[in-house]
Amino acid sequence: MLTLSRSRLWAGAMLLLAAFLFFSLNVAPASANTSIDIEKHTNGFDADTPEEAPILQVGDQVVWEYIVTNTGFGPGRGLTITVTDDQGVDVVCTIDYLDVGESTTCYGYGIAEPGLYVNVGCVEGIDVRDGIVSDCDPSHYYGETPPPPPPPPPSGGGEGCTPGYWKQEHHFDSWVGYSPNDSFDAVFGVSYGGTLVEAAAAKGGQENALARHAVAALLNTSSSVDYLYSTQDVINMVQAAFASGDFNGTKDLFEAQNEMGCPLN
Repeated sequence: MLTLSRSRLWAGAMLLLAAFLFFSLNVAPASANTSIDIEKHTNGFDADTPEEAPILQVGDQVVWEYIVTNTGFGPGRGLTITVTDDQGVDVVCTIDYLDVGESTTCYGYGIAEPGLYVNVGCVEGIDVRDGIVSDCDPSHYYGETPPPPPPPPPSGGGEGCTPGYWKQEHHFDSWVGYSPNDSFDAVFGVSYGGTLVEAAAAKGGQENALARHAVAALLNTSSSVDYLYSTQDVINMVQAAFASGDFNGTKDLFEAQNEMGCPLN
């Protein structure tokens, strides 16, 4: 009977073990120990759902981060990676190979658009055994249109003399371009009655209140007072107020300016 020595049996066992390990590490499917993960952020927010979406102003820059990690284990499980975006964003990565446990961050850039926006970042990793693994992650933002900027204020302003100043006889020498006895209706092109000085001294509200402040506004514009409105502005505003019947609205505008402070003696 043929017998094997103990040393030969040991050598044979070691050969079988080596063959098994070689097969396990080099022939088994790569997917068994190979995996990859991607996390996508929008301007620093991990906004996987619309409820987590940050609010951006339309026209602002958007920065997308694609954080890729080789989550596999075991030797020889390094991955060559390719990162893409489903909205055609140009994704820039500084490295394209990751060992097990390593991470890298890739970047994409855009301009915020109005409304809810979602794009999905995907990574594909290929290991040395031609095994392919992949992962995807969405991210959201909401583009909000900013309100238009307020119109610039008219130039000038900051000074104004009150109806009480202009109606006083000893201040008639400050009237420029108009006389106290000029017709209010002729100057403003409305139907009110009386002279400018009578209107400046009118009592009561509604058209009377508008009339006295309109005269003050008119005289402020024609003098050296640094007034907010021009002469034509004042006339147009008075005509519009009489046409609409909204006396108080225009009166309030004049009154605010007429009480800014009188620089005249």
